[in-house]
Amino acid sequence: MRRLAIYYAPPAEAPLTREAARWLGRDAFTGLTLEPSALNGFTRSEWQAIVADPQLYGFHATLKPPFRILEGVSDDQLRERLRCFAASRRQFDAPLILGALSRFLALVLAQPSAEFESLAADCVRAFDEFRAPPTAEELARRRRGRMNPAQLAYIDRWGYPYVMEEWRFHMTLTSSLGPETFSAAWSHLAQTFEPFCREPLRIDSICLFEQPEMDAPFRVLERFDFA
Repeated sequence: MRRLAIYYAPPAEAPLTREAARWLGRDAFTGLTLEPSALNGFTRSEWQAIVADPQLYGFHATLKPPFRILEGVSDDQLRERLRCFAASRRQFDAPLILGALSRFLALVLAQPSAEFESLAADCVRAFDEFRAPPTAEELARRRRGRMNPAQLAYIDRWGYPYVMEEWRFHMTLTSSLGPETFSAAWSHLAQTFEPFCREPLRIDSICLFEQPEMDAPFRVLERFDFA
C-alpha cells in the first residue's frame, strides 16, 4: 500500500542532513544505507534498535502525515499544487534544541514558532483533498493509546491525531528508549547535534516523501522551495 507524506527536511547537501543520515544509517534523499558516524559505546544491535523507527521514515519533521492518494488523482496534480503552495510561503528561521518527547529523542523547537504552526496547519488543510479516506485498519491503529477528545476528533476529520494545536515540531532521532539506553543516547546525540543548534535552522522548503509499500522506507520524491 503506497503512501505519500508532506514533510520538512533540510536540503540533501546540508551538513545537518548528512549528519542525521549517518546517525540513522540511511539517507532519505538517495535511499542509500550508510555506516553510522559513531556508535559511542553501543553495540551494532543496540544502535539498530535505537534508530529502527526514524530510519524507516527518514530524517524529517511531519507537516501532512502519511496518506494514501485519492483514486483518480495523479502525482503530477499533487506536485503542481505543492509548487504553488510553496511559492506562496515565506522563508523563516527556527532555533532547535535536543529534546525528549515521551521516551524518544528528537530535535525540537527551542521556542514556540507561530510560522511553523501555521505552515503545518495549512499543509494539513491545503492537501487534504488528495487524501484517500483511511481504512478501518488504519483508523484502529491510529486510535491506539491514550488520546484526548481533540485528538480523537482529529483522527475522524483529518485521519491523524497530532495536527492543528496538537502538532509539535520534532525531527526524530531515536525509537522509544528504555532507561538503560536513554541517558547514553542523550549524551551522544547532544554532543553530535550541538553544532546544529548554535544557529537557527532556515525553513525554506517542503518535501514530498513516498513510501512505496507498507514497511518500506520513506524516500524523498521532490523538494519544493519557498519564495
